[in-house]
Amino acid sequence: MAFPHGLIVRVAWFASAALAVVMISNKLRDDDDGAAISSRQVVVGVEVREAPRPVPEAGVEPEDVIVAITRVGDDESRVEGFTLTRPLDVRVVALGESTGGEMHDYGAILEATSRRAVWAMEADRTHHAGGGEKNRMVDEMISLEAGDYLVYYISDGSHSFDGWNTGAPSSPELWGITLMGAHGSPARGAVRPYDDRDNAAVLARIVEVADGQHRVERFTMASAADVRIYAIGEGDQSDMYDYATLEDAATGDVVWSMTYRQTEHAGGAQKNRLFDGVIRLEAGVYHLVYRTDDSHSFDDWNSAAPHDPFSYGVTVFRR
Repeated sequence: MAFPHGLIVRVAWFASAALAVVMISNKLRDDDDGAAISSRQVVVGVEVREAPRPVPEAGVEPEDVIVAITRVGDDESRVEGFTLTRPLDVRVVALGESTGGEMHDYGAILEATSRRAVWAMEADRTHHAGGGEKNRMVDEMISLEAGDYLVYYISDGSHSFDGWNTGAPSSPELWGITLMGAHGSPARGAVRPYDDRDNAAVLARIVEVADGQHRVERFTMASAADVRIYAIGEGDQSDMYDYATLEDAATGDVVWSMTYRQTEHAGGAQKNRLFDGVIRLEAGVYHLVYRTDDSHSFDDWNSAAPHDPFSYGVTVFRR
C-alpha cells in the first residue's frame, strides 16, 4: 500500500499495550513464550526513523483517546472520522487476525478527501497478541498533519470478539483499532469529530454499494470545470462487473465509463479495481450511475476487500 510522502512512522513495541483504562497484562509475554519484542523500522514513504526509546508501560486516560473501534464482532465494517486542527503525534493500537501473511481482521487510517492511506495494519509489522498465534497486534506512533481522517476496521466471518475459534488474545476487549494522543491528552481544540457525509468537496456520491444494485445520483455543473472521479469496483481483463458511468442527463450519452484499462489495483483481491482521475465536464445536468453484479460487494466480499472498502462505488469531487 502506498503512503503519503514524508509520513513519519515511529514504531514502539511495548511489553504491554494500554488503552483507555485498560492495561494489557503480563499474560501477553507469557502467551508469547517469553519471546523478546524488539524495536523495528516500518518503511512507509521515504523518511523513516525508529522511536528513540520504547514507550514505558502506562495506563491511558479516557481523554487521551481520539477514536476507538473495539470489541469488533464477526463480519463487521466500522468507520469513524476525526479532524486534526494542528499536526499531532498519534499512537495506534490495533488487534486483529492474520494467517499466512494476510490480514483477515484489520484496520487502517485514510486521509478523507484524497483517500490515501496514511497507516494500515499489515501482517509483517505485527507481533503475537497472546492466545492463538493468529491473534496479532501493532502498537505504533505516527505523525499526522492537520486535516480530516477516516479510521476503519473490517472483520471476516469468524474469530472475533463475538467468539474465538482458537485461544482469545490477552486483551480481547481491544479487538479493533484505537487512536490516542501519543504524549497524553491532545490539546483542547486539536481534535474534532468529522462526518464524511459533510465533505464540501463532494459533488455526487454512490458508495457502500451492495450486490445487484443499479443506483443513480443527479448533479448539476453550473459552469464548465474539471472534476475528480474516484471509483472502486470489480473486474478483470475481459470485463468490469461492478462499475460506474457518467451520463448527460439531457441526452443519455455516456461521457465517462469505468473500464478495466483505465483502472489500477485497489488493494486486496486483484479483481478490486480503482479509477482515480480528472475529467472535464461542461455546464449541464449529469447522472452518476453505479451497477453491481450478484457477488463481491460492500460488506459481502467473497475475497479480500479493497483498501478503501467504504468507498466501494463512485464519488465525484470538485477540483
